[in-house]
Amino acid sequence: MIKQVCKNLISALAIIVGVHLILFIALQSPAFGDPIARDTENSDDRALLASTAQRLGLIDDINFAAFHLTVHADDSETFILTMDSLFRLHDRGGQAIIETAVPDTLGELVTDLNNNPLITATVSDDFAMTSSDEIALVYFGNKVTLSSEQPYHAAVLHPVSSPQRFLNSLLSLLSFDFGNDRNSRPISNTLWQRGLRSLAIAAPSFFIIFIGAFMLAVSAHGRKRLSRNLNAAAILCMSLPALLYIFIIRQTFVINLEWAPLRPYGDPVLPLFILPILITVFIGIWPEYLLMRSFIDHRMRKPFIQAARAQGIGEQRIWLRHLLPNLAGPLSQHVALNLPFLVLGSLLLETIFNIPGLGISIVEAIQHHDSNMLRAITFVIAIAFLAMQAAATLVGRYFDPRQRSEGQN
Repeated sequence: MIKQVCKNLISALAIIVGVHLILFIALQSPAFGDPIARDTENSDDRALLASTAQRLGLIDDINFAAFHLTVHADDSETFILTMDSLFRLHDRGGQAIIETAVPDTLGELVTDLNNNPLITATVSDDFAMTSSDEIALVYFGNKVTLSSEQPYHAAVLHPVSSPQRFLNSLLSLLSFDFGNDRNSRPISNTLWQRGLRSLAIAAPSFFIIFIGAFMLAVSAHGRKRLSRNLNAAAILCMSLPALLYIFIIRQTFVINLEWAPLRPYGDPVLPLFILPILITVFIGIWPEYLLMRSFIDHRMRKPFIQAARAQGIGEQRIWLRHLLPNLAGPLSQHVALNLPFLVLGSLLLETIFNIPGLGISIVEAIQHHDSNMLRAITFVIAIAFLAMQAAATLVGRYFDPRQRSEGQN
């Protein structure tokens, strides 16, 4: 048992690391574009660029007061400064003012620049021995426009290597420290508040659907007329789009009858959840009924059920001792596959009924390129999925002796 638990934990950890690697490549590396430019929507505000770089973990420190540069020329002139392996300063017409190789330290760079009478450069003593690579003129771009006689304060920063960023990010996720979103709000608080709202719709809806569909499937078994009627109703209801049901029910109960409130989210909140739950149940119960009906019909044809009937065992005992334990495994796996994503499935209802839940947070994060929020939500969904899979496996092994023997082997 302990060996199996350890194997499951190692497998789950490997999956989590793999999920995080995909998220890291997609959201925090330049593989799909500059993550800072994406998060800041190509802003040229140096303070915003620097704070975004820190929020994404690309740098761990930044200083705008360490390195100063002033160009002495006519007041109306502007200059273009670029820096890679060479430090280049030229005017708008392309005339070079200075072009020199970038030395190892900022102190050496300042000495080289001050040899040109048109340039005054200073660096604080604390940063004189700092590597020249730690200057960020405009983060990741290294190109900036300077005005004559206007001191330019280049950022001196300490970048974090990609392996270190990956490890830091993984450890923060495993400790559920998701950092801040692009509006400097703690992501953990947002996920907790909005996740509870989505769960307030998803959890009651799911259990009502599950129990209701199972009872319908049990009632329909062996009753041909009832079975035909329920199958026809299920096919008819499933053939129409969910948006149509939402529109009809909302128009009837909210607009015409005024039985449900139509107002912004706020206290009291309970009336705001009733109609979304009822809509979710009505839309979701029919496919669940057909699925559970197929599960029951398939198990009822199994030889062990026929053998039990041949031994004269009563129908009620067959259901309780033979059928239901054999249904526990596939039904628990079905629950595990669907429950984590049911929270996100309420996005449409959250939007229509003005409920700020987790689904809306995903849309906002995509619209505003909020990498930290997307990373946190994806990680939470992955953890929920793994937890539900583990619970489903335990349920299946408890009721099915064949799975227990497979786990021991």
